[in-house]
Amino acid sequence: MLASTLLALLPLLVAPVAAAPTPIPVHHLQKRWNECWGYNSAGCPYSDVGSHGAVATEVGTCSAYGVQILQQGGSAADSIIASALCVGVISAYHSGIGGGGFMVIRFKNADGSHGYEQIDFRETMPAAGNETMYSQHGANETQSTIGGLAVGVPGEMRAWELLHKRHGKLPWKALFKPAIEVARGGFPVNYDLAGFLTGYPMMLTDPLWSEVYAPNGTLAQEGDIIYKHRLANTLERISKEGAGVFYDKHSSIAKNTIKAIKNATPPGIMTLDDLAGYKAILRNASSITYRGKKLFSTTAPSSGAIVLSSLKIFEGFDGSASDTDPTINLTLHRLIEADQLAYGQRTTLGDPAFTANVSTLEASYLTDAVAAAARAKIVDNSTFPVTYYDPTTYIPSPPEGGTSHLAVVGPDGDAVSLTTTVNLIWGSRVMTEDGFVLNDEMDDFSSPGQTNAFGFAANPINFIQPGKRPQSSIASSLVEDENGDLIFATGSAGGSRIITATLQELYHFLDQDLNATQCTRHPRWHDQLSGKTYFDYDEPWRPIPLAGFDNGTVEYFRAMGYNVTYQEPYSTSTSHAIGRLAGGDWLAASDPRKPAGHGQAF
Repeated sequence: MLASTLLALLPLLVAPVAAAPTPIPVHHLQKRWNECWGYNSAGCPYSDVGSHGAVATEVGTCSAYGVQILQQGGSAADSIIASALCVGVISAYHSGIGGGGFMVIRFKNADGSHGYEQIDFRETMPAAGNETMYSQHGANETQSTIGGLAVGVPGEMRAWELLHKRHGKLPWKALFKPAIEVARGGFPVNYDLAGFLTGYPMMLTDPLWSEVYAPNGTLAQEGDIIYKHRLANTLERISKEGAGVFYDKHSSIAKNTIKAIKNATPPGIMTLDDLAGYKAILRNASSITYRGKKLFSTTAPSSGAIVLSSLKIFEGFDGSASDTDPTINLTLHRLIEADQLAYGQRTTLGDPAFTANVSTLEASYLTDAVAAAARAKIVDNSTFPVTYYDPTTYIPSPPEGGTSHLAVVGPDGDAVSLTTTVNLIWGSRVMTEDGFVLNDEMDDFSSPGQTNAFGFAANPINFIQPGKRPQSSIASSLVEDENGDLIFATGSAGGSRIITATLQELYHFLDQDLNATQCTRHPRWHDQLSGKTYFDYDEPWRPIPLAGFDNGTVEYFRAMGYNVTYQEPYSTSTSHAIGRLAGGDWLAASDPRKPAGHGQAF
């Protein structure tokens, strides 16, 4: 039955809404969205097309709350905070206040121009961490993914604090109200959440987990109502006392966090001092010009610059071929080769605080000269072994000098593209007494002789050091046109596939002239310089069917020497996008790979 209701979402919320309708009271909004979900669009509060602003998340309810914040006079920063807190309540399997991430922000200056910056709120290794803390356990690689030892110092609350201080308009407390009411008042288990409740023993064996997800002794099913009273109380306290209460060593929230980590199996090494010492970092955004447009993304230790480098290398080729054009396969080959060359560059970039000259080296990769040198290595009728893409083969002497996605565009031209995560599904599988899930982000570090959960081989530049931030695939991005007007906001969730998904969103929008919805529904390929290239295949039986690449394209790449592997579209990353339409309206698109999502605009 749910499949039919999910399919019914496709035509939902398409009628444009009059300018700035009266905001719906928060306690009614969840009910209104639920009515839309199962029936028709007659009572739906928002559209996915609008002229004022837009929000795209993987949970339709949270997108609606984000729009409501904009309608109340809030900034894009206010909206992204409220939306992310809401997503962290409903989709706690991959995001929440126990995690971290990166965001790129567009803000309005006093003179009417716009500036860009990023906030790095990546989790950090506790002070007691060391290079061999995981590899010493040999074959037991779950030490870095399950239990207390996998948990990094969470960054999300410090990020919201910094973002709100710099760009918020509404009171801090007001941004928490929707998430608190969703947690306390309950929300239905959607299709996406239902799929992640099975196969995790702690749901039935750990009282903190079963209290939420199996309150009657059996796992909640799709459509059942979930309540998160502990989390609601925690969010309410933070809304009143500020972000510091999450990190203050005298706070019960901080003490409960360390208690949960110490009591987990295996026990962790984080201390109250680690929590108290965490800081979100304000950084300059990475940027390039591409076919006359200006693109902005994140920097090391995230991977926004890798996406931009891929495009800068590809810029020397014609990218305008449509999917039915005879030259499309050659175009994709060139784009994939550019991606592999950029992935080679990624191996040289770590946390700038621990690796010398990272920022200078990263900037050099985005120059015309280096992009041209990399582009010269692309051969139209061949691909090569992994070692071919080593940047030292075309830069002999490097210059000296490191997931849930959401996007918001505000009425003032302000915008935020954000990716926040607890890493693997349900993070470390550790929940605190305050009701939030802790990350297992420390698996993103390299350990000697080991490959991490996303298939990345050990890299000394990413080895563990106390206080260090591991490499990340996050690549949240914003695009301006030739006139300096914002036209696109995108990014992705999904581990190592974030980089290629974001790259393809930008390519489809800027080169193929697809709109935001078409971008998110397009089949995807993935190549992370592992010796395999993945292509989506058709999955017409899914709640929202997705097409894959045709056999002719796949055989073209196989004949050229690619090690082709098929993948399910729904196993790949999930991107969200907000794009400007030809008439000037915003189109907010949520990736159908997470059917519960929906973009909202007004």
